[in-house]
Amino acid sequence: MFLKRFVLGPIETNCYLVADETIRDAVIIDPDIRTRQEKEEVTGEIGRQKLSLKRVINTHHHSDHIGGNRMLKETYGAGILIHELDAPVAREPWKWWQKTMRADPMHPCPGCGHQENYLNVFEEEGKAVLGCKACGFSIEILSSPPADRLLCHGDVINVGRMEFRVIHTPGHTPGGMCLYVKEEKAIFTGDTLLNLSVGRTDTIDGSHEDILKSARSLMELPDETIVYPGHGDQTTIGREKRENPYVR
Repeated sequence: MFLKRFVLGPIETNCYLVADETIRDAVIIDPDIRTRQEKEEVTGEIGRQKLSLKRVINTHHHSDHIGGNRMLKETYGAGILIHELDAPVAREPWKWWQKTMRADPMHPCPGCGHQENYLNVFEEEGKAVLGCKACGFSIEILSSPPADRLLCHGDVINVGRMEFRVIHTPGHTPGGMCLYVKEEKAIFTGDTLLNLSVGRTDTIDGSHEDILKSARSLMELPDETIVYPGHGDQTTIGREKRENPYVR
């Protein structure tokens, strides 16, 4: 298995380029590609490795995991795959933020934690701008083209000779999911399971109870399974069993 990690976007999201080393069939998981430099970094690696990018998979609907969908679809014709429960949000993500801010007007800024958020929507451009008056933080909330395939628990995505099996892991979002590649002893966990932690659940559709159940269910995998999370460094299932306070 060929694997290249890119750390992209303002929230330092892990984007993974994964390919069959023989057939050169490739998939990108969770692209947050926003700048020209980031685009050149990712497309340059695809070209250098002579890969055929056919699919983009989003582990959940948050903007920092879908920001590159449109560019990759337009550049490569790559199909977009996402869980069926998260697909509607990815198409119009500003509506999710509008609901969040109506439900919790004091929702803290993701940059500084202060409670002075604003949201400007540019629907005709397929984006919104989320910002904070306190610290000046801002991020474009980019929409995704419609999904080409809706996923659910147990689905298998073939990438060359590899099989990526979908494990539905709600909690961070209702349609949060992980991608398990058994033959490579690898799992891509998005923001469900992080290095000695789990994803945040203080959003309008998050559930702390669900994410604990989801993260603990992953502990049934072999200890040697390498965990590739949506943020931060990789870990292993064995280490998480021993040291992660959320799953012990």
